[in-house]
Amino acid sequence: MPEGTSTNGRPVRLLPVVLPAPVTPPIGDWHRLGLCAGENPEVFFPSNGDSGAKAREICTACPVREDCVQYATEADEFGIWGGLDQQQRRALKRRQSRQARRGRASEGNRTEESA
Repeated sequence: MPEGTSTNGRPVRLLPVVLPAPVTPPIGDWHRLGLCAGENPEVFFPSNGDSGAKAREICTACPVREDCVQYATEADEFGIWGGLDQQQRRALKRRQSRQARRGRASEGNRTEESA
């Protein structure tokens, strides 16, 4: 079937396919203050069974660790950010979501009790 025609031979208007750009939060000024600045990036993207112990050690003392974890969690980054790997950050996000839901549910119960 030639492009621009249907199976019965009538002309078809082709519409362009536009995919949305990935939404990644901005890194921010905190990034340049991280202890990882100037380190070999491969340390933070371990492979071949490497646990990333050196990256985690660097992150432990980092003054912007919380900002780093928040960014990497929102962006679903690969590698070790703020001392946590992608799986650990996803688990953290799930725990935070559950806690937020519980908080909203208990708030709703308090509102009903006071009414």
